[in-house]
Amino acid sequence: MNQNLPEPSQKKWIPDGFHFLGPEDSKDRRILLETVSGVLKKKGYSEVFLPAFDYSSTFLQTVSAPDSSSLFRIRDLSGNEISPSIDLTVQAVKGMAGFSHQKENQKIFYVGRVFRESAKGSVSRKEVLQIGAESLGASGKENTFKILEELDEIVSLLPLEDPLTLVLGNVNLFHSIVRELELNPNEIEILSALLYQKNGNEIERIFGEKKNSAVFIRLLNALVLNFDLDSLKKSLNLNSLSSELQKSLNVVLEETSWILKAWESKKRRIDLCIDFSLLRDLNYYTGFVFQGYLQGSPDPVLTGGAYDHLYEMFSGVQRNASGYAIVVNTLEASLKTPLPDSKS
Repeated sequence: MNQNLPEPSQKKWIPDGFHFLGPEDSKDRRILLETVSGVLKKKGYSEVFLPAFDYSSTFLQTVSAPDSSSLFRIRDLSGNEISPSIDLTVQAVKGMAGFSHQKENQKIFYVGRVFRESAKGSVSRKEVLQIGAESLGASGKENTFKILEELDEIVSLLPLEDPLTLVLGNVNLFHSIVRELELNPNEIEILSALLYQKNGNEIERIFGEKKNSAVFIRLLNALVLNFDLDSLKKSLNLNSLSSELQKSLNVVLEETSWILKAWESKKRRIDLCIDFSLLRDLNYYTGFVFQGYLQGSPDPVLTGGAYDHLYEMFSGVQRNASGYAIVVNTLEASLKTPLPDSKS
């Protein structure tokens, strides 16, 4: 008998960060998934199934350098490095790019799992279930508004314990500013992370010596500190900027104003606010981005935005695209009561 084996009581049931659902919880999850997918089917989305693994290089093309450390990696028998998904949007768009020669429905949805390695000793979840939707060939303010309405319709069907607030930003505002100041890619990556963290002191320490730093720091602080359009415009002081930068910023501000006015025209389940320091940790976003939060929870329950060059990365053909993903684990934990089974 091997004396080094642990006693049964000392064995871990399943690895940290992974979870087993019993029959009742599994039933509740299935009803939730069918409720959300039912809305998506009515909106004209077709379901696709994503592969469990992909080449690691697929994900490394799109995640930031710090985020790449969370990628699980193994080698298959041919020596290829493969990984379970860290980003389902990339897999969905990549898969559809392979059908670019066919007349497939370009509105798709999926149910899949994201796998992320956490810091050693962390007890955070490593397996996250998502249900997501992608619209290939569509982006811009009208499509963003349509997506927000879809999400509001989904939320209206759920007995949520807490209200949901959706934070809307647009990465084009940030990119217009850094383009004007001619920052290199490494500086942009550092700055975007600090801006997302709202770390104004560190931004000033690192970038305070650059040319036109006073104007630069003022613009960045305006993105961090203002959460309504009027105060943001005042802080940006557009008249003091170059005509090219004024034009770029005005386009984003006017499109955002259009969305906000359309949103406020009727009663909604989701509260909408703005935050232009919202820069997603994935570098393929090109326009509007958003994250949804339930009151009292620090992690987003939904994420999304526009990515007009992601399809081109895999097909060589430029197509606008946008979409969103709902974090099922977070959503089901916030339900006051289980959803009724329509089949019972």
